[in-house]
Amino acid sequence: MKKIIAWTAALSLLISAVPAALAEDAQVYDMTGKEPELTVEVPDGDYTVTITLESETDTQATVYINGGARLNSIAIEAGDNVTNEQPATSDDGKLTITAESEVPVLKEIKIEKIPERESGEYPTIYLAGDSTAQTYNYDNVYPQTGWGQVFADYFSDEIEVVNISMGGRSTKKFKDEGRLDRILTAVRPGDYVFIQFGINDGAVDKPERYTSVEDYIGKTIERGATPVLLTPTAAAWWDEENGRFMESRQDYAVPTREVAEETGVDFIDINQIAEDSYNEFLYDTDITDGMREILKNDVLSGYFICEPFESAAYPAGTDDHTHLKEKGARRLALMLAESVKENIEGLSEYVILEKEFDDIAGHWAEDRIKTSADDLNLEGRADGMFEPDGAVTRAELLKMAMDGLGVSGHAYREGECLDTPLDAWYRFYLQGALDKGLLPQGMLEGCTGAEVQTRTVTEATEESEAVTAELTVYSGGDFEADMPITRAETAAVVYNCLRAAAGDELTVPVEQVGSFADEAEIPEDYLEAVKELRALNILYGYEDGEFKPDKILTRAEAVKVVAEAAELCEYTLIRAEE
Repeated sequence: MKKIIAWTAALSLLISAVPAALAEDAQVYDMTGKEPELTVEVPDGDYTVTITLESETDTQATVYINGGARLNSIAIEAGDNVTNEQPATSDDGKLTITAESEVPVLKEIKIEKIPERESGEYPTIYLAGDSTAQTYNYDNVYPQTGWGQVFADYFSDEIEVVNISMGGRSTKKFKDEGRLDRILTAVRPGDYVFIQFGINDGAVDKPERYTSVEDYIGKTIERGATPVLLTPTAAAWWDEENGRFMESRQDYAVPTREVAEETGVDFIDINQIAEDSYNEFLYDTDITDGMREILKNDVLSGYFICEPFESAAYPAGTDDHTHLKEKGARRLALMLAESVKENIEGLSEYVILEKEFDDIAGHWAEDRIKTSADDLNLEGRADGMFEPDGAVTRAELLKMAMDGLGVSGHAYREGECLDTPLDAWYRFYLQGALDKGLLPQGMLEGCTGAEVQTRTVTEATEESEAVTAELTVYSGGDFEADMPITRAETAAVVYNCLRAAAGDELTVPVEQVGSFADEAEIPEDYLEAVKELRALNILYGYEDGEFKPDKILTRAEAVKVVAEAAELCEYTLIRAEE
């Protein structure tokens, strides 16, 4: 263990002759040759603390503000200065800054009071929470998604959502790291602070993790903002005996409800709302086994339950019934937005519960686009336009089909996703489609062929067997994602996704498999899919008896085809279970 010499935090003394109060102007303290801890009496309020570190030798230091570690083991090279700004709020009228290191590093501390803020034209929403609310970088952890990552999608453009949530944080750790101070030093009168913890807190008898949320509430109110208290999100714990989802997270949900009742703060019981939503139809004694299984799997599909290669962080797969994928995050964010609209008066007028497109009124597919927007995760193009009569691209159709039929994408693997760059929005869909062989060879320009490989994801150990997965691996090639997709290509993609979703339960009525007048013009790679979708009454021919395989599909037509395939898939699975 490294030796901590006498001027570390544990043994340091307070700086003498500290001013009794801090003026409005910045105060600068020269810490060279002094003890590495400074305590300053300050008026209540918000501050920017600028810390300058310097060392004669290479070393590391940890800097604390009011007992919370703000800079952890920061590296300092010999002769260099390291300067860092931190937001801070007073603690019982004081600010205490401490540097812990093996050699003296604390050179200067500047403390500057942040002026009081005025209300903005529109309120800003700040989110304080843990991993269930966090915003994730898909390059590292796809497909994990926090509800806070998509919460802004349910508000008008006037509302800004600032998500400070971070995984693994309890109420105390969130505060110690300065995340609460980041909110308190920025929040304005009229803003809102949504507070949700519990999964990482333990209990009151664990002071290393737990801080009462009443501290969050009080400091928010002091700044003229409105706190909104949330129970922790519900886990997807299935009760096999009773055929429904169980209560979860009650060890923190119950005291959160009690705090809300005692303080009278705005409160959303998302734990109970989610549980009630998950079980809404499951309590019906007349529900069929097939429909019960469909409803159960629909809820589970929103949680971070991953097959091999789906997750970037967990390539062997996961069975996580706490954290979320995008589908589950959007489901919870929508539930929260509905409650905000009903219960939070100052935000109600800004809530948008349905995706809005400005150019579909009166269009033949208007109702289909509206009703399919959530299930297909539809997105518009520029300026709120859906462009229903515009050509749908290959990438757009692939996303619609995989989202609509519940076929998961896979984490992007460089060199195995054709010519797709790392920042392509469709990369996860295409990687999953390639791995599962969902694309016909004719759509992969320049590919030298596909090879099904069995890969070892994790090696065997004494405790567990090796994890392997079958992947379809392509050599070379170009997907041409932005190229308009043809009717024949659409048939192949939708049919393959339908097969992947419904499996062996999908049966095609052979007696309905007819032919088209231009069947000879349909490429062999697509013919089976075209004929079987026709038999399933999903993709039709024209009045002249032709299929027109090279005709470009519109975005509205694509929505109709995929939505009907999704409905057929659900019906097929229900019949299979019965």
